[in-house]
Amino acid sequence: MEAPENSGAFSLLYSMRGIVFFLLLVLSAFSAGAQFRKINKTPSTENHFLISGVIYHYDIVKGSEVPAAHAQIVVYQNKELYVAFFGGADGAYSFYLPVGFEYEVWFGGSSFANKKLFIDATQLPEEKKPREVTLDVSLFRAVEGVDFSILNEPYVRMAYNAESDGMLLDEEYTRKRKVEMDKSLKKAKKLLQSAKG
Repeated sequence: MEAPENSGAFSLLYSMRGIVFFLLLVLSAFSAGAQFRKINKTPSTENHFLISGVIYHYDIVKGSEVPAAHAQIVVYQNKELYVAFFGGADGAYSFYLPVGFEYEVWFGGSSFANKKLFIDATQLPEEKKPREVTLDVSLFRAVEGVDFSILNEPYVRMAYNAESDGMLLDEEYTRKRKVEMDKSLKKAKKLLQSAKG
């Protein structure tokens, strides 16, 4: 029985399919290997600093705090979005940031009135072992009818101090913010209590 005239074309087609399939397998294996290396590569913390602490939910009426589960954290580096993530179920959070930049860290997301932290890390020395900054944050839910525009600006400011060789809070700035915030919280408490009857 004679082979069809176009059997050569079929043979060529099948052999090309084999080559393409082989190339796809090689590319898939290479891609998977690259992804595997990327996922398992330990990120370097050299020339970084570590921020960690616990985020709390402050009950305005009761005046008590409990850990805030999965509160959102958004970080801006030199005014551009750098990273966004959520804290743990126990309110704990920790993350590394490269030295040499200014940062604004927003705590709260859509669940809370956001508090902002400003960090000037432009003068922070580059080191192999990251410095650690510990900061607990107390958040509350916004109350309709109460002006919390104070939170449009950072609530806490922090910068490197060469004399103490560490990151220091601007205590005077924070104290003024706290005085203003306490007035708004007092008003919010009265509103919430009167709403409950």
